[in-house]
Amino acid sequence: MYEQIFSIAAICLIAAAGACWSAVRKRSLKRQRLHEKYGKIPETGDWDKEEQVKNYYEWMKKKESGDWVDDITWSDLSMNLIFQRINVCDTSAGEEILYWRLRKNSVAPGEGQELEQRIRTFSDNEQEREDVEKLLCRIGKSASSYYVPAYMETVEEYKIGFQWLFRGLQILLAACAVLALVLTDSRFGFAMLGVAAVNLLVYTYFKLKFEIEIGMSGTAVSMLEWGREIAGRKEIQALYPDLKKEISYFRDVLRGSRFLQANRISMATGDMTGVILDYLLGTTLCRLTSYNKMIDRMSRKSGRYMEIYRQIGELDAAVSIASFRASLPVYCVPEFGDGKHIYMEEVCHPLIGSPVGNTLDLKRSCLITGSNASGKSTFIKAVAVNAILAQSIYTCEARRFVMPQSRVITSMAVKDDLVAGESYFIREIRYLRRILDSLDEEKMTLCAIDEILRGTNTGERIRASRAILEYLKDRTCLALVATHDRELTELLEKDYDNYHFSEEMGEDDICFTYQILPGPATSHNAIKLLEFAGFPEKIIDAAKEDNLNR
Repeated sequence: MYEQIFSIAAICLIAAAGACWSAVRKRSLKRQRLHEKYGKIPETGDWDKEEQVKNYYEWMKKKESGDWVDDITWSDLSMNLIFQRINVCDTSAGEEILYWRLRKNSVAPGEGQELEQRIRTFSDNEQEREDVEKLLCRIGKSASSYYVPAYMETVEEYKIGFQWLFRGLQILLAACAVLALVLTDSRFGFAMLGVAAVNLLVYTYFKLKFEIEIGMSGTAVSMLEWGREIAGRKEIQALYPDLKKEISYFRDVLRGSRFLQANRISMATGDMTGVILDYLLGTTLCRLTSYNKMIDRMSRKSGRYMEIYRQIGELDAAVSIASFRASLPVYCVPEFGDGKHIYMEEVCHPLIGSPVGNTLDLKRSCLITGSNASGKSTFIKAVAVNAILAQSIYTCEARRFVMPQSRVITSMAVKDDLVAGESYFIREIRYLRRILDSLDEEKMTLCAIDEILRGTNTGERIRASRAILEYLKDRTCLALVATHDRELTELLEKDYDNYHFSEEMGEDDICFTYQILPGPATSHNAIKLLEFAGFPEKIIDAAKEDNLNR
């Protein structure tokens, strides 16, 4: 007898010890994964989540004006890849806030300092960062969580109708039950059973819609539940002093949600007790009325909820930015000055491994020439990308980056649009016209243009390009223009600075330095590249002869 008891106790102890070890091991592995992820370069490539991630940005665009990075500039600069390069967020809110920040392209007074404090807190305190990340992982990402901003904007519409019917049937059921007990009249007992049967039919009818809607509300509420734990941490209270207070306004929502979600989980797992309880409660219609009451409360506090959503997302994005900084060979916090002046020291493009840094003191617009593949387009993209990063995440891949608050706009990766029936040239002039329309005397515009007006013949291209660039130089604008047209460097030398990229030509290869140099380019490499590519000698000789005759 005692041996059996001892054996059972031993088995229980071993099982408990195993469960504890498994839990500890699981926590250890999670912390290890978080530790290993930090400061590493995330994978970039094909990405199909933009439509989900941009929801908060689209929601904010309706509510506030600003110098948003437009779709053309976003595409020209491959900003989806830049987003992926930065993004190691643990929540959908973090991804949405990070995307919104990148497209916002502006830093409000004092906002940069606040963001910098948050980034440095997570950069300098590994333990706090990983503890917070574990809680953020509990909020997590789901297909529905990306639509929370849109859900909260229209949350009132998610109520189940016929509230008056539910209340009436509840009152009738309670009245029959009371009368049956007080009067001990079986007729009222049968009436109660009849009302309960009607209630069950009503509940079953609305159940499918109810389960779908409660799933979405549960997604929204989970941020409040885990956000409360995050907000309770001392370090987080210093960074987000209002977060704990904002979440406290949702105590009643959290209580109501627990009741609704507990039964839903039992149903989802197939627990027979949960199924029976669900239908017993269904006769009272209390789950339907509790759900509607919770939606009412959330609707009245939707503004507060979205502030919580933003702050949790900002926190998650700050961890991501800290990781991004740790992954860079060099970075700096930008400095913001006045006037038409950008100074960059060893600026690099974030998507290039082992990049070559370039230094430039830009006090007026410039023309950048150079042979094919020498690096001129990449350089102007690097400047434009870092200008956006400076004004969004307060981080640049450079040793120093000084700029005025600027609108960033580009015309670079122009393509024909066969569906719209637009030629290359038509689209290009439309892109350029949008740059002219964006100019504002009150705020600096930084524009990057690659191969201006290449969609037309040489003579008209030179004349039209000159006219456009002369127009730009008289505005509150700094233009970085990459071009093969050396004629422009001569025509505009009084108004535009000239820089170039060059290469060292060997017998069998070309070595690019990717270093920006003063003055216009003097070399060509197109024919040499044809040689390296193995084109027939007849073509090469004809090209060389034609080149000499020019």
